[in-house]
Amino acid sequence: MSARARRERSGAAGEPSVLERNLRRLASELAVIPRTRKVAILGQPGAGKSALLDLLTGRGCVPRPVVGQRTDATSWAHDPDAALVHACGEAVFVDSPGYGTAAHPAETFFRLFPFRSFDRLLIVFKDKLHAADDRLLAGIARNGLAERTMLVRSFADGLLPEEREALRRELGGRYAGPIVFYSARDRSGLAEIERFAIGQAAT
Repeated sequence: MSARARRERSGAAGEPSVLERNLRRLASELAVIPRTRKVAILGQPGAGKSALLDLLTGRGCVPRPVVGQRTDATSWAHDPDAALVHACGEAVFVDSPGYGTAAHPAETFFRLFPFRSFDRLLIVFKDKLHAADDRLLAGIARNGLAERTMLVRSFADGLLPEEREALRRELGGRYAGPIVFYSARDRSGLAEIERFAIGQAAT
C-alpha cells in the first residue's frame, strides 16, 4: 500500500481519513434535505448496486451512478468532494461504495454510515453473504432497522428454481426481513424492489 493510500485510509497525524470525512458529510447532507424518501443501496464490491440504482430511477437520477465492468467503481476514499447523494423525483438515493475493502474498511463504514437517516436500506449481494454482510445484518437487527431493510440477491437470472429455494431457506435462517431475487438483465424482481424502496412498481 502506498503512503498516499495509507494516509487516505487512516488519516494523517490523527486527522480523519477522506472516507471518514465523506461519511460524516453524508450524515450532514441528509439532515438538511427536505422531507423526502431516502434510500440507501449497500453491499460488497461488484454486487450490482449502481446498476440497480440506474434501473430503479429509470436512468434519471442526478448525478447518474458509475455503472461498468470495473468493481468498486464508486469510491468515497479519495475525493473529499465526491457526490454522495443522487436525486430522482421525490426521492434521494445513496449508492454506497462496496465495503470490506482496503479503501472502504467495513469497521469504518459500519461505524459512521448514517443508517437511521434512511427510510429504506437495500443490501445487495451477488453470490453469497460474506462475514461483513453478516455483521451488517446483525447490526441492522440489533438497531431495530430490519423492517426497513431488504436483502437483494443480484444476478439471479442464472439460478435454477431449486437453487433459489435452497438459498431462500439458508438466508431465512440468518435474516428475518424481505428477500428478493433480482436480475438487471431481465429485470426480474425489480418491481418488488421498487415497491419496497419507493412505494411503486417499476414500469
